[in-house]
Amino acid sequence: HIDSGVDLITVHGRTRFENKVAVGAANWDAIRRCVEAARLYSGDKNFPIFANGGIESYNDVCRCLDETGASGVMSSESLLENPGLFRDTGS
Repeated sequence: HIDSGVDLITVHGRTRFENKVAVGAANWDAIRRCVEAARLYSGDKNFPIFANGGIESYNDVCRCLDETGASGVMSSESLLENPGLFRDTGS
């Protein structure tokens, strides 16, 4: 058990040298491994971890949560193009 005083972690699925144009999809498997490690070492199986990268639609939100086990997602650039990104339109 490690207590660093952190209340929430957001993990981006690309390195600082990568970007979505040059590299493509974010690495959700790497995010999943971070989620598992953070929860293991924190001793809290529900420790809140948000995934970031590759979130462009509501379907991406659902897939990312399913594939990474993250507590939530964060998106920035896609929200500028689609402010309703987190709205389930039933499609």
